[in-house]
Amino acid sequence: MRKKWSTLAFGFLVAAYAHIRIKEKRSVKSYMLEQGIRLSRAKRRFMYKEEAMKALEKMAPQTAGEYEGTNYQFKMPVTVDKHFGSTVYTVNDKQDKHQRVVLYAHGGAWFQDPLKIHFEFIDELAETLNAKVIMPVYPKIPHQDYQATYVLFEKLYHDLLNQVADSKQIVVMGDSAGGQIALSFAQLLKEKHIVQPGHIVLISPVLDATMQHPEIPDYLKKDPMVGVDGSVFLAEQWAGDTPLDNYKVSPINGDLDGLARITLTVGTKEVLYPDALNLSQLLSAKGIEHDFIPGYYQFHIYPVFPIPERRRFLYQVKNIIN
Repeated sequence: MRKKWSTLAFGFLVAAYAHIRIKEKRSVKSYMLEQGIRLSRAKRRFMYKEEAMKALEKMAPQTAGEYEGTNYQFKMPVTVDKHFGSTVYTVNDKQDKHQRVVLYAHGGAWFQDPLKIHFEFIDELAETLNAKVIMPVYPKIPHQDYQATYVLFEKLYHDLLNQVADSKQIVVMGDSAGGQIALSFAQLLKEKHIVQPGHIVLISPVLDATMQHPEIPDYLKKDPMVGVDGSVFLAEQWAGDTPLDNYKVSPINGDLDGLARITLTVGTKEVLYPDALNLSQLLSAKGIEHDFIPGYYQFHIYPVFPIPERRRFLYQVKNIIN
């Protein structure tokens, strides 16, 4: 009997491995991480307004004062400074005006400071692109709305323009809420007649903070991390007195002409996938060249996590921007 069960268990594992590697064509590590995310029930804070309110209240004291820092040990050289009242991490600064520079907006639903995976990601990003990566710990809700963050980013961006030989060296990049910030900020630069960066790179961005795309309900069960009602509540705090459909919080509604080249990736299991696909289609309809990289069978901000798909994505970005 024991031998029979062992044989069945082995057969199940082989079948599961074949499904993951052959049908889904993704790493086992990606699959296992997704299951862990599901078991953590972290999605609840984004599914329900009440849970989002609790999470925001719990996190608010931590984000109210000065950022306490990370215990992550960087592989690349790093400096931590105060710029315009915010903590700013600078990774792999070679003091070379011709070096590629990435201005990175971390995710966290506008209320969380960067996680360890964000530091791991920008470390590997700096190494892969041989770039200087600048990640500010920008002001969070409920203490500030989007306006304080855009003031910070504009000041940092002007500093970068004075440090590089050409604005084309600059990449504005972000994940999740940070992806929203990155694209909205690029649109704000255009509105203010400030020169565009060379590239905009978006990882699972929030493109429409109203989350009213008719296909989103089809993805609610598939997505292990992001829900609607809690996410919309948090977006409303981020928007402040600004309408939720304004481009400054919902960049899909902004002017897409005249921006830097956009590279966009999103997991096909995400509730954000329909809006990302819509953005790609809007760009194509306008004849705007861009790069849309679907993460097949992947979850929210999948390249930010330490899975093999991260390295693949980073090399895709490297090839695009070079």
